[in-house]
Amino acid sequence: MDKLKEIQNKIKENNLDAFLFSSKANVFYLSKFNSSNAFVILTEKDKYFLTDSRYITSAKEKLKDWNVIELGTSEKKPLQHLKEIISQITKKSIGFEKDKITISFYEKLKEGLDRELVGFEGFLNDIRITKTEEEIDIIREAVHKIDNVFKNLIGQIKGLKTELDVRRKIIDLIFEEGGVGESFQSIVATGKHSAIPHWETSDSKIENNQPLLIDMGLIYKGYCSDFTRTIFLGNVSQKIKDIYKVVKEAHLEAVNTVKAGIPIKEIDLKAREIISKYGYGDYYKHSTGHGIGVEIHEEPRIYKDNENILLENTVFTIEPGIYIPEIGGVRLENIVVARKTGAEILTKTPLDEIIL
Repeated sequence: MDKLKEIQNKIKENNLDAFLFSSKANVFYLSKFNSSNAFVILTEKDKYFLTDSRYITSAKEKLKDWNVIELGTSEKKPLQHLKEIISQITKKSIGFEKDKITISFYEKLKEGLDRELVGFEGFLNDIRITKTEEEIDIIREAVHKIDNVFKNLIGQIKGLKTELDVRRKIIDLIFEEGGVGESFQSIVATGKHSAIPHWETSDSKIENNQPLLIDMGLIYKGYCSDFTRTIFLGNVSQKIKDIYKVVKEAHLEAVNTVKAGIPIKEIDLKAREIISKYGYGDYYKHSTGHGIGVEIHEEPRIYKDNENILLENTVFTIEPGIYIPEIGGVRLENIVVARKTGAEILTKTPLDEIIL
């Protein structure tokens, strides 16, 4: 079923006249139009895209089959105009994303509006969790591009002095590959910093004979990629080499567990089982993965307490890691698609050790 039609059916099933989408991610997901100030309103049969004068011309050109409305006039402020539109196209109630707006916006929207406002959290989560083949193709290309970024980066790291130098180079390469920016702030962690899973890239000098963890992603056609490798700069300790082998084994076993129809928790439990077998269970600090799409973190969370069934065409990361304070850490991350026959691995960069 067409995703928009599926959402419109969900609106009807919830006894709503319409639904107001205000979050940038969901507005883009529904319309495929990027705007810093826009709303989408869906009714059972119609779809409305509302934005300001900065975007209206482009929106009308690109969204031919939408009702595109410019918000605000010389007589009406945008929010007043929005409320008037809601009153015109609804009779009783309209849903809204209560987890995506401020209390201030809600109070101003409610004031003087003679319609029931019904708040929802994660209204599109169950629909966004699986991807169409068109979405998968875009993500596949985004992953291919970040693979190329890494390939080109490896040949230049030795000429870079600090973590921030590496991040600057990553950003340059992202644009060279046709990405429109980072999907999150790249993590570049040298030496002991690699033991902090979400280290904030700093001006610290790259350390020789230490691990270097690189976690990065790019945005392409509105969709995100995510990628992590830990490389060795010179002769690292045997401890780090041993950790790398364990993380690689955990990663591969987790991938082999993936199959549409299994409980999601089994993927995380498998990675955790391998890491614990070698005595590093206490040093695995996060879940094994997360969904990815128009946002870098989407449903589902690949974790041991997630009882939900893994649905076909769910796209997510697999990224086990071991982090030992004052020694260093290793994380290896790929993006996969859950298919009926197993995992389709989108990331093509090998998991083999890289020593520079």
